[in-house]
Amino acid sequence: MTYLWICRKYGFMKTTINLKDDVLRRAKSRAALRGQPLAQYMEECLEQKLAQDESLEGSLKEWINSLPKVSPDAIVAFEKNISGDDFRAIEEDMWK
Repeated sequence: MTYLWICRKYGFMKTTINLKDDVLRRAKSRAALRGQPLAQYMEECLEQKLAQDESLEGSLKEWINSLPKVSPDAIVAFEKNISGDDFRAIEEDMWK
C-alpha cells in the first residue's frame, strides 16, 4: 500500500489516501504522459468519476419513478404472504 499526500495551496485541502502500488504507478505514468502533476491528474479523474456517478443518479431516480406504483393493500398482502411459516419452509423436492 502506498500513501500519497495531496497538498495544494490556496483553498485546497491536504489529505492522505491509500492506493495500491500498481494504481499509483499507472496514475503517475498517465500524468507524466500528459505533462501534468500527479495531483492535477488525480483531481481530474475524481471530477470525471463524480460527474459520471451524478449523471447515473439522475437516471436511477428517473428509472425508480417510472416503476409502476403498488397499492398499500398489495403491499400488505405481499408482506402477509412472505411472513407466513410456509413461505420459509424448504422442501427437499425443490432442490432436486
